[in-house]
Amino acid sequence: MDLLTSLKSDCDRTTIIGASVASTLAVVLALFFGIIVLRYRKKLGRRKDRMARVIANLNRGNGFAVYLIYSSVDEVFVRSAVYSPLNEKLRQVVGIDRDLVCIGDEQFRVGWNIYREIYKCMERSNVAVVVLSEGFANSVFCDQEMDIAMQLKKPLILLLKGDVDINQYSEHIQILYRTNVRILFGYEDNELVLKTSWDKVCESFLQME
Repeated sequence: MDLLTSLKSDCDRTTIIGASVASTLAVVLALFFGIIVLRYRKKLGRRKDRMARVIANLNRGNGFAVYLIYSSVDEVFVRSAVYSPLNEKLRQVVGIDRDLVCIGDEQFRVGWNIYREIYKCMERSNVAVVVLSEGFANSVFCDQEMDIAMQLKKPLILLLKGDVDINQYSEHIQILYRTNVRILFGYEDNELVLKTSWDKVCESFLQME
């Protein structure tokens, strides 16, 4: 009888211990996932707050959402495939009927020093988009615009025009290429096509500060 009682007691104790461990594990997992969900919601909240601040600033007429840095040899591509659709989509998202993309000469004041104008427009832009191409790699002027963007600590987003040899660019661009998501135009039937949507691109731009 004592043996049966002892065995029953051991079984009960094992069951209790198992239940306790299971309950503790369930609580820990619940707390873990709760923390993850909370952090995710806070992250989304911060993104929404940043986007609201950027849009409010643009609505006050303060500057541009994007400053485009590109080589003059890519003028036709940039104006037709980047500037026009990006500017139009930003207008729709923000709800402002004015240019939200700075493309350079059009926004520069005639007669003023060009580097002063670059600085002024870059300072008033939320992000800078760098259009990487063979022409860009050989442009001293593009390097100077990059230097100004880095001085102002602007977020730099790379836009790749087709296949590029990243090794021919500066170390800073190579680091951006290897660490950050970039915008890609790839060839389809010998035509350069955006590999994402302008909606996603605009949302990312407006969430940066």
